[in-house]
Amino acid sequence: MDLNTELEEFNSILREIEVQHARLKISVLLIPFIIGIFLYLITRNRIKTLTVLRDETLQDLECRVTESIREAESLLAQMKGCDTNLPYFKRSDYEKYLSGYLCAYEPIRERSDLFPDAFNLRVNECLSRIGEIERQVRVLNAQFVERLLQDSEYRVDRIIQEAGSLLAQIKARDTYLTYVTLSEYEGILSTQLQICDHILTWSDLFPDTFVRKAEATRLRVMDIQKYIREFNTHFIKRRLQEYDYLFEKAPYPLDGNQRRVVIIDDKHNLIVAGAGSGKTEVLITRIAYLIDRKPDTIHPDRILALAYQNKAAKEMRDRLYERFDREVKIKTFHSLGKEIVEKACLDANRAVPQLQFSGDNTEHGYTRFIATLYVKGLESEDFQRLVINYMEHHKDPGILHEATDFEEKRDFYEYMRGLTYTALNGVVVKSGAERNILNFLLTHAINGEEISVEYEKPAEWMQYVNENGGISIPKPDFYLPQYKLYIEHWAVDENGRVPDWFEGENPSATYQKGMTLKKERFASQEEYGLVETYHWEFRNTSVEEVLSKKLLQALHDRNPGTSFEITPLPYHKVYDKVWKECRDSIDSLRGQIADFITIAKTYNLTPDEIERRLEDEPWSSRQLAFARVALKLYRDYEQYLRSNDLIDFSDMINLAVRALHDNDSLYRDTFDHILVDEYQDISAQRYELIRALMDKNPSCKLFCVGDDWQSIMGFAGSNVDYFVRFSDYFAHPQRTDLTVNYRSCASIVKTGAAIICHNGDVQLQKETVAFDQSETVAVWVIAAREQNAYRYYRQVAHHCVDYVESLLRDGYLPGEIMILSRILNRPHLRDEILRYARSKGVPISTETQKRNSVPFMSVHKSKGLQARVVIVLSVDEGLYGFPCELQNPDIYDPAVDGRRKDREEEERRLFYVAVTRGKETVVLPGFPGTHNEPDQSAMFFSSKSESFFKIKAIGLFLVMYTT
Repeated sequence: MDLNTELEEFNSILREIEVQHARLKISVLLIPFIIGIFLYLITRNRIKTLTVLRDETLQDLECRVTESIREAESLLAQMKGCDTNLPYFKRSDYEKYLSGYLCAYEPIRERSDLFPDAFNLRVNECLSRIGEIERQVRVLNAQFVERLLQDSEYRVDRIIQEAGSLLAQIKARDTYLTYVTLSEYEGILSTQLQICDHILTWSDLFPDTFVRKAEATRLRVMDIQKYIREFNTHFIKRRLQEYDYLFEKAPYPLDGNQRRVVIIDDKHNLIVAGAGSGKTEVLITRIAYLIDRKPDTIHPDRILALAYQNKAAKEMRDRLYERFDREVKIKTFHSLGKEIVEKACLDANRAVPQLQFSGDNTEHGYTRFIATLYVKGLESEDFQRLVINYMEHHKDPGILHEATDFEEKRDFYEYMRGLTYTALNGVVVKSGAERNILNFLLTHAINGEEISVEYEKPAEWMQYVNENGGISIPKPDFYLPQYKLYIEHWAVDENGRVPDWFEGENPSATYQKGMTLKKERFASQEEYGLVETYHWEFRNTSVEEVLSKKLLQALHDRNPGTSFEITPLPYHKVYDKVWKECRDSIDSLRGQIADFITIAKTYNLTPDEIERRLEDEPWSSRQLAFARVALKLYRDYEQYLRSNDLIDFSDMINLAVRALHDNDSLYRDTFDHILVDEYQDISAQRYELIRALMDKNPSCKLFCVGDDWQSIMGFAGSNVDYFVRFSDYFAHPQRTDLTVNYRSCASIVKTGAAIICHNGDVQLQKETVAFDQSETVAVWVIAAREQNAYRYYRQVAHHCVDYVESLLRDGYLPGEIMILSRILNRPHLRDEILRYARSKGVPISTETQKRNSVPFMSVHKSKGLQARVVIVLSVDEGLYGFPCELQNPDIYDPAVDGRRKDREEEERRLFYVAVTRGKETVVLPGFPGTHNEPDQSAMFFSSKSESFFKIKAIGLFLVMYTT
């Protein structure tokens, strides 16, 4: 209820009391009458009620006045206590509140006749106090506005000074603004704009001159903000003009994008290059630019460039000196690691560890040493068993899936039925147990004589008339003709049930019926013996134990009085019995073990750590078998190094990283710029070395050049994730793409991009454009119609040599032609090419440095090279093709810390490298039958009529087909 209404009610109560008192006088006169008595009583009670109501109203008014005083005092206290922290709108509200109090109580003063003198006195005192408080508040508000104006003027002046200083600083430094610097400046200017916006919210309180100054300051800050945001763009444009002379010194002047890459100078720079885009030329030009630029010149001693091989480092040094007459520290990662270790030892007064391998070809020395350990290891029966175990699992599938890996059971059953198992002699059997039985028979002798075994040979003597009236001839699992013994492996459990994935309405009953029939046939004759094994027997007991016991018992039963002994065959006899593909794989085993050890050291994994990984993580039987062999030699190798106080190149990088971490002053504030070539081949230990150097040099900038599409060094421990996910390792990088391919024509460039796109998000998405836009028939797929392997290789070899001969006749120089193979050591194809070339006088040589000869090399060795015509052999799947079974990287996974790579990823990148070596023409001799069977798992099929080929995923790899 508002005060006026309450006053009206109070006045009404007073009037009614007066009326009731008049009635009371009348009722007294009427008391002699009964009605007078009733009237008196009623009137008296009403007066009492009204009196109580009057007193309550008066008390309420007194309380309201008292509360108003308290509130006014509280408002004053708040203003004094908050000083400048109290917003002006609240201060203004306080004035309004106090004025409201004064206006509200004015009616009480006007109707003072209604109230007691004491109440009127109290109201007057209160209103006087509120009036005094109101005046104090006005004074405080005026003081606040004055202070606010002074503070705002100070802030605006400071913003003008700081923004101007910031602009002057940027102009004086005249250098590229990094992401961190830009973010810092952006934060400063954004804060200044917020201050200006806040000040302008008080514009009604300030003089117009100051408001105009504040608005002008805000516009100035916005102009500076725009200038800074556009600074790098204008800076690059200006520097491109100033240092144009540097860009003209390459054999071919750098294009606009290449020049921008040289100038861009963020803290972390990733240059995503394409094949033939001139990335190394860009890198050395950048080094020259860093030294020449002004005022932000970099002293040559504070620049470090890193390459992967001595040859690449020498080429960079030579180019830099020949083109620009400049010299900086250009080293391989290993030589840098060696330098760091030597300095750390010198600082600590320790002896420098000696390198096991030195000279120009340390990799060859290392591989030969591991091969020596391998040969020595074969003198041990334990090591022989490890190698034989790997032979047995060489063709095994990957990690076996469980039923829980499939959404539907039928998918799991289909998967299980589709598994294949290959024995040591290349025979494909139906189950893992059958494979183990056959391998046991192939690797053992009875009384010193090798066991002759035939798999699923039809047993004519067991023929019978089936339910359809036809003749059925059973094929028992294994037959040993020397002893007229058959071995049947029954795929049943203890209850006679077959696995769930067996097909049929009642597969267990059908299978048992077949078992019974075969057993009856054996029981009905005495010429042949039967050895039976059951699936459930192999669950907790080895095949060797079960089969040896049963086989010996059968031999004794059939030959009473003759003793028999089953012994393992010597290693060399087992080796001679295995199928060719497995034997070729074993021949390459020592090199693969060397790669395994290198990769393990790259990830700084010790043999014990890998052993724990083998126990704790899921692996395929092939991976486990290989890892056991490799770990044996890894331990032997480490033991040799320790016992002779030696280290190898991989140790050197790991030791260098450790030294940088342990010695705080080591290489601190040494470099301003680190440049890395071929960054797509970075490994874990190389990344750690770069990371440690960057941490030691906080102001240092990183410049990494590479092409993730050409990351093909997985066998040496490289990890393309460091390139693709660069921002995960180096914050806020500046990515710049080099998209123009100056080497290959458009058809080849498009073909390469079509190949690599099937790696999906494993690779960075980028545009690739050919400088030569001609759409000639540059990519040829030649189908070999021969199905026989020997005649196929012969046909491909002859076509290759004949084609090279025709090119030479047409005027091509030998150095303008290149022959590539997935693996050079492919005897049938390589030897036939060289033999046929010699017979025709065509100069083809695997000695790539030989002059006046067409180079014949592996795809890996061709990296960085080019030719007008490139012939890519091995365009088929298998041991030596794409994807290569001989160098299947799955076996290295236990030595890799991180995401396990899909082996097809690197195979596609390797094929991309092969195709993009060509400048004008790429020829792909094909796979038998691929000319009319595009749905096979082969890689390509023939066409000479189209200039471009689409690629689609088929199975695990690719099929190339024409539009």
